[in-house]
Amino acid sequence: MQIRYAGGRVLDGMMLTLTGSVARVALKDEDDVAEFRLVHDQWISEDCETVAFAYPLATLRSIEAPAAKPAPLLPGNSAVPPAQYVN
Repeated sequence: MQIRYAGGRVLDGMMLTLTGSVARVALKDEDDVAEFRLVHDQWISEDCETVAFAYPLATLRSIEAPAAKPAPLLPGNSAVPPAQYVN
């Protein structure tokens, strides 16, 4: 995820918890966890700066999905798809 500050600064992070109106985020290259509070429909940083959370699609697409496992062959099942039985 990205944290976009009102002043233009953008940081990368990962949401750790979201409980009620408090979000805890691990920021890239930071040792401490950042905490944000939702106040009057605005996320506010610990430094009282308005922020927005963004989840760019490119980030989500870069996460590889696990490989699908083939379905097991059980008694009565065939490895030939049903469409091949039609004449």
